[in-house]
Amino acid sequence: MEFQETRSSVKIPLPDHVRELLAALCSVGFFKQSVLVGSSAISFYRAIYDIRFHFYTSDIDLAVQVVTPYKDSLVNLEELLNKIGYVPFISGDGLQRFIRSGYNVEFIVHDQRKKATGIVSVPEWNINAQPLPFVRLLLDFTETVYTDDFYVRIPIPEAFFFHKLIIAQRRRGEKKRKKDLSQCGALITILNDERLRQVVASERLSKATKHQIKRSCESIEFPFCRLEL
Repeated sequence: MEFQETRSSVKIPLPDHVRELLAALCSVGFFKQSVLVGSSAISFYRAIYDIRFHFYTSDIDLAVQVVTPYKDSLVNLEELLNKIGYVPFISGDGLQRFIRSGYNVEFIVHDQRKKATGIVSVPEWNINAQPLPFVRLLLDFTETVYTDDFYVRIPIPEAFFFHKLIIAQRRRGEKKRKKDLSQCGALITILNDERLRQVVASERLSKATKHQIKRSCESIEFPFCRLEL
């Protein structure tokens, strides 16, 4: 990983069954390498950085870092999640989800953008995951947050922000695009320019992607020059 930070004794307001989920994942070592991403990470940013951003999400997205041969580290996450009430569901595209009380748990992996397409099997954890571009940004720049008797790894705000700048313009639906950009806007005041530039410099970007980023910056009135692209 490119950047890691640790925070201790942070009180995060979470629904009881979401807290139970994260604690269970921590207990089997999931957050040693993998990361809580997506809108769920905003709950942590609100508590850590005291940002004023009101939102609701029923999606719990987890980015999986595959780093070791599965035969040496097999953990059955499907069985683990079943035990705490999350019911597995396979969508039409073959992606595995886990559902409880209206919350949807999904796993994603970094898309290498080579020949592999479709849903990716992750035998280390007995799950499958959706490959998406630029997920590596969320996996490589992280902070570990200790809350109660477990910890969760999340992307640093600068990585979350930059990732959202990229994907917002790739959204097919206007609602999701606006949601991404509103989250970016909420993080502007807590961004560290040095860390942001480190995140930006880690990724090779096409001209088209840079143009998309510039459009996102214009939408939230963020100076594109701060990215030094």
